Amino acid sequence: ILNRKGEIKMKKKCGKLSKTILLILILTLALTACNGQEKVEVADNPDEIKQDEIKINEDTGLAYEGTMELKYANSFSVDYLEGGYKMITDWEGNKTLLIPEGKEMPDVQDEITVVQMPIEKLGIFSATHMTDLRPLDLLDKIIITTTERDKWQIPEMQQLMDEGKVTYVGKNSAPDYELIEAADPDLVLITTGTTHGKEETTIKFDEMGIKWIGHASHREMDPRGRLEWVKLAGALFDKEDEAEEFFEAQLEKIEEIEKKAKEIGERENFASTFLSGDVYYVRNKGDYEVKMFELAGGEYILPELNPEEDGNTKMNAEELYKGIENTDILFYNNLNGPSIQSISDLVSNAEFFADIKAVKE
Repeated sequence: ILNRKGEIKMKKKCGKLSKTILLILILTLALTACNGQEKVEVADNPDEIKQDEIKINEDTGLAYEGTMELKYANSFSVDYLEGGYKMITDWEGNKTLLIPEGKEMPDVQDEITVVQMPIEKLGIFSATHMTDLRPLDLLDKIIITTTERDKWQIPEMQQLMDEGKVTYVGKNSAPDYELIEAADPDLVLITTGTTHGKEETTIKFDEMGIKWIGHASHREMDPRGRLEWVKLAGALFDKEDEAEEFFEAQLEKIEEIEKKAKEIGERENFASTFLSGDVYYVRNKGDYEVKMFELAGGEYILPELNPEEDGNTKMNAEELYKGIENTDILFYNNLNGPSIQSISDLVSNAEFFADIKAVKE
């Protein structure tokens, strides 16, 4: 209690603790009186505030500890929970809980997929999945694939298939479920939302009890976002540090190329297309491939072609010629279109290509 002079007057019945609290309040008021605007709040129970700051994962009841940092990738996330548990969320919102070795399964919601670590047997339903595993020395974890032996461009995978360590289980559109069941993978990576991972395949997996994660690096509109999916592989196999180191090393290489491109100054324009019957598929401005060429110093000749979308746009011959007639560099996608091995092959498929600047020069 203060008298008019600001002196402390205590009632005898005040205990030692009350005196201490009162003194703290007086000192606080004295320090803030100069501006008269400070508001001091005293917590009834500081421990309760500390508890309120702990974010609880609603799907597991485990305390949230943090989220994996992603610089470019937008189509997956990894949340870290107390006790070493990890929650992976794919682009469609499907969630997979990774349980550390030796730990018990928490009380999770029914729609959550639960995978016990370590993962020793992995299935991949696209060749691109392997490229996330190779930098982390994880090829020995692959046991099944939907890419035929002769279509692999990577000798290590061909050798693993020759040795019988990796089994071809049929095409993505019609996999051999009996072979998959016999292999009994701990987890399958499948590119959902495409022919590489149709909904009927994942529905069948659910019926069989085959656990899967929707891999969606194809949805990234920046090539660095696709590259960053190596961090998902790192999370699955407790190799986050190795994945981060690899990713940052590749970013440095890209930055070096960007720097050289800027030093050159002059930017040549380019186009990217492939033929399918009488229809031409042309890369949208927002596609990762266009961004990749731009990082290397190119300038896309069709800057208004769907700058916010990835993938391709269909065009007829007249539309395509009008758009790319003066292109300096022409990229043709041999994987999707008819194989082009020479300029004569290109012109034989479409005569108007002979009049395009890149072909003439």
